[in-house]
Amino acid sequence: MAKILVVDDDQNILKLLKFSLSRAGHTPILCIDGEKGLVEAQAQKPDLVIADVMMPKMHGYQFCKKFRSLPESKNTPVIMFSARFQSIDRQTALDAGASDYLPKVISNDELLKRIDELLPQDSGEEVNGLLGFMSLRGGTGVSTLAANVSIALAGALKIQPVLVDLKPVGGHLALILGLRPTNNVSKLFAEEKLSIEQVKDYFVPHNSGIQLLASANRYNKNMLPPSTPQTAVLAQLLQDEFPFSIFDLPPTILDHGSDELLKKFTKILLVLSPDMPSLQSTVLAVQGLVQHGVTRKNILLVVNQVMPYGALPLEDIQKALRMPITATIPFEPDMTKTLNNRTPLLFSSPRSKTSSAIARLANTLRG
Repeated sequence: MAKILVVDDDQNILKLLKFSLSRAGHTPILCIDGEKGLVEAQAQKPDLVIADVMMPKMHGYQFCKKFRSLPESKNTPVIMFSARFQSIDRQTALDAGASDYLPKVISNDELLKRIDELLPQDSGEEVNGLLGFMSLRGGTGVSTLAANVSIALAGALKIQPVLVDLKPVGGHLALILGLRPTNNVSKLFAEEKLSIEQVKDYFVPHNSGIQLLASANRYNKNMLPPSTPQTAVLAQLLQDEFPFSIFDLPPTILDHGSDELLKKFTKILLVLSPDMPSLQSTVLAVQGLVQHGVTRKNILLVVNQVMPYGALPLEDIQKALRMPITATIPFEPDMTKTLNNRTPLLFSSPRSKTSSAIARLANTLRG
């Protein structure tokens, strides 16, 4: 099972968690303060961390920030476990980089359940996640979210997800990741017959572990858009070979004949900004996906706060769409800066509120 680092100055809590974690099949690593916890984290490389807030030498928030600064710990789940449970405490923990904030009054079963939800899935378990990100309105941050969620999945699951920019030309994933590819999806689709070996030849590796199939960065009037049968074949090849593949889908995916491809996706994430034009486009996107055979339970709504103020209330969005909101991504003031620097947000600001929200969304998708 998992190696779990527990940092708490209360010996009774340490004994209780040691017993509960061991009985659940985990290996507990116990530390009585944050300084020792950081030393053990670097030596043991735990799969998950449970940390108290009120501790000597270093409080839990400081520990969490320093733990997150370790290169190998950017995506390791951290549970802040405290007797304090005001809304400000939870928010401070999330701002410090925690994955969740739980009160010590919860039962052992509830704690173990949350640990199981946050832990990376067993690499030996067969996973065939095919995820699509889309919007019918531009400017909602679809590509940025697809890239950063892919990075979060790569770190959490210790796998190499495939990220596909399905726009035949002018897609932004390579730019967001700071890559300069020579191969692209349009060249791949010019092949007479697709095989997984051919597909791998077109991969562009990223240092996060992502394998990118990039969009063409040069316009050619003779360039043919990918046909629906080709994209369906590509999706099937990737699904058979890789645990997770993420597609950045163009709005034209709802054109006639895309049923076979769309029904292959495990989940399709509709990304919308909290404004009326985006809401209208999302209503139409839901209608289109359903008519193409996608079930509503496989459609997830993600509200991306692309503006600092003036947003529609979330309850109004849910009422209009008659669907729950899976995730809300807060406004990120430095997003334009990260795009201009060609550095993904999860690398440049891993402890920001937005990065934390993206990491939580990735945890939801891998469940």
